Amino acid sequence: MRTRTPATNWPAVSAVIAAGIVAAAYVGKLPPAIPQLREEFSLSLVAAGWVNSTFNTLAVSTAVFFGALAARYGALRCCAAGLLALMLGGLLGAAAPGETVLFASRILEGAGFIAIAVSAPTLVAAASAPREINLTLGLWSTYLPFGASLTMLASPFLLGSLGWRGFWLVIVLTTLACALALMRTQGAFSAARSGSAITYASMVQALRQPGPWWLALGFGCYTLMFYAIMVWLPTFLVQERGASVSAAALLTALVVGVNVGGNLFGTWLVHRAAPRGHVISCAFLVSAAASCGIFSPALSDALRAVLCMLLMFAGGIIPAAVLSGSQIYARDASQISGIQGLIVQVAQLGPFFGPPLIAAVVADAGDWTAARWVLLAAAALGTLFGQLAARTERALRSRR
Repeated sequence: MRTRTPATNWPAVSAVIAAGIVAAAYVGKLPPAIPQLREEFSLSLVAAGWVNSTFNTLAVSTAVFFGALAARYGALRCCAAGLLALMLGGLLGAAAPGETVLFASRILEGAGFIAIAVSAPTLVAAASAPREINLTLGLWSTYLPFGASLTMLASPFLLGSLGWRGFWLVIVLTTLACALALMRTQGAFSAARSGSAITYASMVQALRQPGPWWLALGFGCYTLMFYAIMVWLPTFLVQERGASVSAAALLTALVVGVNVGGNLFGTWLVHRAAPRGHVISCAFLVSAAASCGIFSPALSDALRAVLCMLLMFAGGIIPAAVLSGSQIYARDASQISGIQGLIVQVAQLGPFFGPPLIAAVVADAGDWTAARWVLLAAAALGTLFGQLAARTERALRSRR
C-alpha cells in the first residue's frame, strides 16, 4: 500500500508568514517617522540611526540563544511570545515621553522580532509537505520587504492623520489580529509545538558546519545594503532632493516593495534547484553595479530610482536562497531553529552597524556619494561568501 504524502497546510503557512509580515512592520514603521521623531526629540542624524539600530541590539548577541529556546520549548510558543513582545514594545513606544523610553521600546520590539524570525521557519516547515519546503521557506523570505513596504505605503496617511504615536498603536492592533490567526491554526504545528530535548552537543554539531556560517555572513552583507537604502532613502530624498515626507515615504515603499519580486524570483530559482551559492553571488554582483550610481549627483533622479529598484530586486533573491538553506544543514527538525538563529544573529550585524556607519561616513564626507563605498564593500564580501557557500554545499552533496 502506497503511503500518502502529507499536503501543505496553506492556512497555517499563511498565518506564520502574516506573523512575519507584522513583525517587519516594526522595522518599516521607523524610517518614514524619523523626521517627526527628530523634531520631537531633537535627535541628530547619527542618533536617529542608532534609534533604528537599537531594534537589532538583542539579535546581534542572542539570536542563537533564541533559536535554542525555540527548539527547547517549542517554536509555536516562541513565536507567540515574540508577538506579545512586539505588542508590549509598541505600546511602550507609543507612550514614550523621551528618547530613553523610545530606545527601550525598540529593544523590546527587537526581542519580539528575533523570536519570530528564528521560530517561524520551523513552523513553516512543520506545516509543509516535504516536497514543498523549499517553496514555503522561499515564500517566508518575503516577510521582511513585504511587511516593511506595506507599512511605508500606509505611513503617509497614518502619520499625517494620527501622528507617529497613533501609527504605532495601529500596528499593535494588527499584531493582535495576527496572533489570534496563528492560534487558530496551531493544530498544524504539532511537530513544532512542544519542543524537544535539544542538547548543547546537538547545537554545536549543527553550528560547527561552515555552510551555515557562509550563508549567515552573506545574509549580513545583504541586510546592510537593504537597511541602508530603506532607512536613509527617505532622509536623502527630503534633505537632498527636496521631496516631501509623503512622497519620500511612498517612493521608498515602492523601492522596498520591488524586493518582494526578487524574493519570489529567488524562491522560483531555489525551487528549481538552482545552485544556492551561485545565485547569491550573482545577486550581489548585480547589486554592486547598481550601488555605484544610487547616490551619484551626476545621474538624474529617475535613473537613481531605477538603480535603487534594481539593487532591491537583485538583493531580494538572496533571502530565499539563504533561508531555505537551513534545512540542508539540519540533521533533524530541532536543529533548524538553531541554524536560523545563527543566520539571523550574524545577519543583524548589517542593520545594527549599517545605518550608523552610513550616517557617519556621510557626515564625515559631507556628501551622500560616500555611501556608495559602504555598499560596494558589502557587495564584494557577499559575493565571496556566496562562492564559499556554493563550494561547501557541493562538498556536502558529494558525501551523501
